Amino acid sequence: MLKREGLESIFARHKREQQAVRAAITALNLPLFGADTCASPAITAVMPQQVDAEEVRSVMKKRFDIALAGGQDHLKGKIFRIGHLGFVCDRDILSAIASLEATLTHLGYNEFTPGAGVSAASKILLG
Repeated sequence: MLKREGLESIFARHKREQQAVRAAITALNLPLFGADTCASPAITAVMPQQVDAEEVRSVMKKRFDIALAGGQDHLKGKIFRIGHLGFVCDRDILSAIASLEATLTHLGYNEFTPGAGVSAASKILLG
């Protein structure tokens, strides 16, 4: 698969998916953990303040079968991480963001317009 897609295309896909996830998280009014200048092409870390990161992870896994990574060491329980490295496609990103929106709503977080995250990600992915 790596040979078929080609390294340059893979790197471009990872960058596009990174930008899409970061745009979605921003549209959901959730704080990103890390500035754009040091953003990882592998994961996007989110540090929610009005909803518990571990509850987000739990609901995403139980309701949508989507595993989000948690924080490590001093960040354990404070952040969740959305992966976008490897065999991840645009559909996976859109599914994760839509599921995150539903999860946030379920947990009582309403600091965003429904669909804002998916819309922001779509603009990047389809742009």
